[in-house]
Amino acid sequence: MDSAGFIALAEMLKATGPYGLVAVLGWAFWRINEKKDRELKILSQKVVAMAEAQTAAITRMETALLALKNALEHMSSRKGN
Repeated sequence: MDSAGFIALAEMLKATGPYGLVAVLGWAFWRINEKKDRELKILSQKVVAMAEAQTAAITRMETALLALKNALEHMSSRKGN
């Protein structure tokens, strides 16, 4: 913020008194929470993407293990005949 912005803020606070200070602090708190909410949303999206990838990997692993089991059973049954 440049010096003109600080001067304007100081004049506004001088004119509004403690109510202006409360309004400025409320606005600052809202901006910080807005940024935090945005960051949490991005983090949540990343966690969901990782969970989806993990679920897909587990499903592929289960499919591969089932195919291996079937192949081993098929080989065992052929060996026994």
